[in-house]
Amino acid sequence: MCASWTGTWAQVETGFKQYFYPDGRVSSEGSLLDGKPEGLWRTYYEDGMLKSQGSRVQHQLDGTWSFYGPDGELTSTIQYAHGHKDGAQRKYAPDSILVSEEHFEQDVKNGPSRTFHPDGSVASVVNFEQGKEEGKAYAYGEDGRPITITDWRAGVLQRRREINRYDEGHLRQGPWQGYYPNGNLKWEGSFVDDRRQGIFKEYDKQGNLLELAKYDQDQLLPDAQETVLLTLRNTYHSNGTVSSIGSYTKGGRKEGLFRDFDASGKPVDASIYRDDRIVATGAVSEAGAMNGPWTEYYATGEKRAEGSYVEGRKEGLWTFYHRGGEVEQKGNYREGLPQGEWRWFYPTGQLHREEHYRKGREDGTSVEYAADGTVILQGQYIDGLKDGEWAYHVNGHTDKGAYRDGLRSGPWASTYDNGRKYFTGSFVAGARDGKQKWYWPNGRLKLEGKYSAGLEQGDFNYFNEDGTLLLTIRYKDGSEMKLNDAKLPPPYEPAGSVP
Repeated sequence: MCASWTGTWAQVETGFKQYFYPDGRVSSEGSLLDGKPEGLWRTYYEDGMLKSQGSRVQHQLDGTWSFYGPDGELTSTIQYAHGHKDGAQRKYAPDSILVSEEHFEQDVKNGPSRTFHPDGSVASVVNFEQGKEEGKAYAYGEDGRPITITDWRAGVLQRRREINRYDEGHLRQGPWQGYYPNGNLKWEGSFVDDRRQGIFKEYDKQGNLLELAKYDQDQLLPDAQETVLLTLRNTYHSNGTVSSIGSYTKGGRKEGLFRDFDASGKPVDASIYRDDRIVATGAVSEAGAMNGPWTEYYATGEKRAEGSYVEGRKEGLWTFYHRGGEVEQKGNYREGLPQGEWRWFYPTGQLHREEHYRKGREDGTSVEYAADGTVILQGQYIDGLKDGEWAYHVNGHTDKGAYRDGLRSGPWASTYDNGRKYFTGSFVAGARDGKQKWYWPNGRLKLEGKYSAGLEQGDFNYFNEDGTLLLTIRYKDGSEMKLNDAKLPPPYEPAGSVP
């Protein structure tokens, strides 16, 4: 009897399975269930060293997988669930020293990521939310002190601060902070060459300010104004409502904002004091923000400025005064920022300077005048930066040239008041570049030399007023190398050659 089958046989493997490199060595091995990997699996390098191992559940990666280098050292472990990274991913240096630890949820970083020093102490901590850095991140020295604090928002760096730093001589430099065992800030201040400099603040365990102190070269300044701690006091109307609120020093002197109220509790006006002297008066809103007309005063009592606020920000015309009462400057504010034309005046009333602003930045023509009315400065700003042609008249000579994005750019020339040349040269991105020459008032050459990216290069020749060569200095990258053909001993120091 003869039988025939027109379909295909399907053979599904189950059980232990090995795969091989072309030379016959095992490349991977593990169990199959219905033709799919299940349970423990291992992969190998061509020399037979273990490369990775871990488990599969329903043929998907699951549990902790370990990965090894060609030398057999553990390089990383990753926790999986249902085929996705879920849990800790750790990386290791030789001898299984932990280098970093990250946490994942469904293949996305979430929670704290840490790096470690070789001794196992934490080197940095960064928190992640949905795969992006979020909140404060810290870097630590090997002794555990925080040395860098960064602020992140949705993966974008907002701020970076270096703290608790030593210099090469192990002297404290810059801002330092101390902490309570619970991590709360205990004190903060700055050091210069291991000596306290400036304001130091001390806090209790709840974060409340306990004490302020000011130091100069590690010497306490007990009477520093910046360290005065204030006490808030109220006065009352006869009906029991608050008449005024203000702050006083321990010695009973007024300091800061004082607000006055009518008998119904409505704010009527306010004053600002510095060391018991009034420095500003005006109106405030129900919320306590400056609102309406205000007048400011010098510490000696003369009127300094007058104008208006809208919800705490200067708005409209403001006028500032010299101590003698003459107008010093005047212009408009919009939402707390200078806007439009501003003018400055000498005490005589003569115009001193006029500028234009847009959203608080210089924008447009700027002109400054001497007391006799002659122009001593003129040019253009674009969004707060000098741009285009500028001219200065200072120290007996006039400078002319161009700016680009706030930096000198291209050729510049200066002339004496007698019309003769004082200087010619060029700039690139604010730095001197190329041949530069300076001249005596009689027109003879005073100094010539070449710059590259702001540094002296080659021979710089100095001349007497009669034109005879006085001195030659040879430079390399801004450092003096030879003086009149005599080689200078190291170390070479940049000297600068501009007259």
